[in-house]
Amino acid sequence: MRTFVFGMVSVLTPIYLAMLGFSPTYVGVSIFLVVLGNVSSNILLTWFGDVIGRRSLLIIFSLLTFVSGILLSSSSLYPPVLALALFMGNISTTGTEAGPFQSIEVGVLPRFTGNRLGRVLGIYNLIGYSASSLGALASSIPAYLGDKLVFVRLMYLIYAMAGLVMAIIYSALGNIEAGGRRPGLRGGLGRAAVVDIRNLSILFSVDAFGGGLVTQSLLSYWFYVRYGVTLRELGLVFMVVNVVTAISLVIAPLIAERIGNLRTMVYTHLLSNVFLILVPLAGSFMGSLAFLLLRQSVSQMDVPTRQAFMAQIFSDEERVPANAVTNTARSIGSLPGPLIVGDLISQGGLYSLPFIISGSMKIMYDLTIYLMYRNRVRDNEIR
Repeated sequence: MRTFVFGMVSVLTPIYLAMLGFSPTYVGVSIFLVVLGNVSSNILLTWFGDVIGRRSLLIIFSLLTFVSGILLSSSSLYPPVLALALFMGNISTTGTEAGPFQSIEVGVLPRFTGNRLGRVLGIYNLIGYSASSLGALASSIPAYLGDKLVFVRLMYLIYAMAGLVMAIIYSALGNIEAGGRRPGLRGGLGRAAVVDIRNLSILFSVDAFGGGLVTQSLLSYWFYVRYGVTLRELGLVFMVVNVVTAISLVIAPLIAERIGNLRTMVYTHLLSNVFLILVPLAGSFMGSLAFLLLRQSVSQMDVPTRQAFMAQIFSDEERVPANAVTNTARSIGSLPGPLIVGDLISQGGLYSLPFIISGSMKIMYDLTIYLMYRNRVRDNEIR
């Protein structure tokens, strides 16, 4: 349910802002606020997650999603209110998430899965991306109806209701608390874990900087500006994109069982980044779409394998703070992306640059993480 509404608003949000008459630069700033809000949520989880309680924070974040959706659905949306709603709602820019919900869930899943973690994470992400693809398709519904703006606002009401339902469901969750940790990063963590968290945070922030230039929200806006693709077509495009991604997530753990999580992460990610650089160079909508689909067929295979890799590196009590810190680093790394892309699009003629920068940064990340950790993870054993 959560990734369904995330997939929906990740396509809708930049188009909604454009429909309200905001400039490309303002759209970029608005998406920056979304990412900044996700960063703040992960920081709160990192420092106080096991003090406030994981379940309590899940409920709080869900209620903030509810309030954000209510504000965004308002017909009298003033810029300060809009900024607050975008900041507080844990809105996705990718169609899925890198926010506090996933940090907690992925951190506690190894408790219940044992040696089948890779496949379970594949299914977990498959469900998420499948729902996200349906959400992306749902984002095109207003294009088929009368007053598009009215129905777009209705979609944000659906987003709000999802937040309310999430709060109710999370209130029934048990056996996810850690206990015994003090506030802050080092509370209960060993030196080796802190060093790994630092190294991975730096690496993931490099990857995220590249990813921040080509999020689903920015890709949606890029196709809208570059090729004049309509909201109706964008919904269908990103439904197909997420279906292709979902299929790859099932295959990834099977490959990892043969060659290991780290190799699967790196090999598939390298190939996807070559396709990413080729997206704007195709020169036509169909050509760009073809390369985007090729990219998506392998680009997210690193998601379940990276999560399983993290479970190999960290012990049970370390996983949630490690996920929270590294996800925070990813979010911080992605912060400049919307501002850079918004500015490049507003200047015109620089449509290829975000893709080339993104692909190059990600390739650098792939090579570095492989060289640093290839001797650390020779098997798939979970501690």
